[in-house]
Amino acid sequence: MSSSVEHNNFVGLTVSKYDNDNIYPILPLLSEEFPNWTIDKIKKYVKLVVDKKEDLAGMLVSKNEALYFVGLLIYTFQSVSTKYLHTNGKDEFTSVLVIENIVASSPILKQQVFLTMVESAIYIAKKYKCNFIELPKFDENFKLINNKYKNQIIKMNDFRTAIAL
Repeated sequence: MSSSVEHNNFVGLTVSKYDNDNIYPILPLLSEEFPNWTIDKIKKYVKLVVDKKEDLAGMLVSKNEALYFVGLLIYTFQSVSTKYLHTNGKDEFTSVLVIENIVASSPILKQQVFLTMVESAIYIAKKYKCNFIELPKFDENFKLINNKYKNQIIKMNDFRTAIAL
């Protein structure tokens, strides 16, 4: 794992970039996110993500103080039309870090894990000069994120939400 993104944040969680195509240490998280996928399909997907250039896609993992993997976030960089972000009347394209998948192993710590992982993704998005970070379905698991970034949150549609950076 690379330490270039490593952050120590909330409740003893550490977030770092996962750049290894060995899925076995994170298989419980991957299996939770992709319950109907075979191990071979998961391996191919992880290899595809971690083999991409750093400015195209990536994977973050969160560990607790006992060094167990407790969270996983997969992201891509995309150009998104500003009409979906309701930023102005123009139809232009802007750089966005899109969170494709996010999962936590513990329902009890899910909000904290999501917050620390999203904050690390925001750090990466800023590094690559993205104007927004796109989140998946915004539900009660994003409560801490909503509280912290409420003035920057943009509802894109019923399924996606963005944070203006």
